[in-house]
Amino acid sequence: MKRMIFGLSLVAGSLCPAMVAAAESGAPFQLEAGPAYQPAPPPNHWPAAPPTVDAPDTAKQTQPAPDTRSDVPIAAFTYTASGAPERSMGAQSYALTLLAAGQRGTLGGGVTVWGAPFTRLTLVADAQRNAWGNFSPSAAVIVNVLGDAREGWSLGALGKFKIDGFASGPHKDEIESEVELGALVSFNHFVWHLDVNAIAGKGTGDDGETDTEARLRLGYDLGQYARLGLDGQTRVRVGGPKYLPNGRIWDFAAGPQFFLGTQRFFGVLSAGPATTGVIGSNVAFLSVLSIGGTT
Repeated sequence: MKRMIFGLSLVAGSLCPAMVAAAESGAPFQLEAGPAYQPAPPPNHWPAAPPTVDAPDTAKQTQPAPDTRSDVPIAAFTYTASGAPERSMGAQSYALTLLAAGQRGTLGGGVTVWGAPFTRLTLVADAQRNAWGNFSPSAAVIVNVLGDAREGWSLGALGKFKIDGFASGPHKDEIESEVELGALVSFNHFVWHLDVNAIAGKGTGDDGETDTEARLRLGYDLGQYARLGLDGQTRVRVGGPKYLPNGRIWDFAAGPQFFLGTQRFFGVLSAGPATTGVIGSNVAFLSVLSIGGTT
């Protein structure tokens, strides 16, 4: 019996001293109970869910990149029906040259500024020395009534007040001014662009002259920055003094136009035949060179 106990003690001794002591004394060996298992307490708060990333909304249409070829409301003669983009501003300075046989040449030009404080509303102010050699400031409002020219078509309305001279009349003490109202239409189809204006104007003086004007601009995009086309206007006297200073009831100015523009800056050259600013029956050569920028 002692040998068995001794053998067990050797085995138990290799396990732990407590088992050896119990075997030598003959007392039964009991394992000490450890601390009872306690589950971990639940957390006071659960971890926040990871932020979700919204999927891109393909329904939202991205705004088109600025393009001065379409964003400038007037380059030489013809207005665009859509005006300038909302909350944008722009300005251009231009030089005008008129050469005709039998009269002195005219060197004019001026500055045009515009802004679009609200959607579909563009304000335009201009101060120039015109083809007649007179100082001629003006202010205009363009309202985009329907459509968007960049999406295909646009219909607009024009209201304009201009002064054609400050020292007119027999006593050189009259101001020649005129109020104009017009309908504007613009079409875009891929690389083709068309603007058409129909304008009627009436003088505020005693003569009460009444004119009608038609303006047209056609352009074709040459790549990303250039546009080649035509720009011009014609005017017909329909009331008041019958003849214009050129001895006719009508006059015109038209010719090729080259527009070179980036997203913010542009330059435009328009040149061609004209009877506007001509005294007599000759046909003159008129050129307008503009340089400007937009926000």
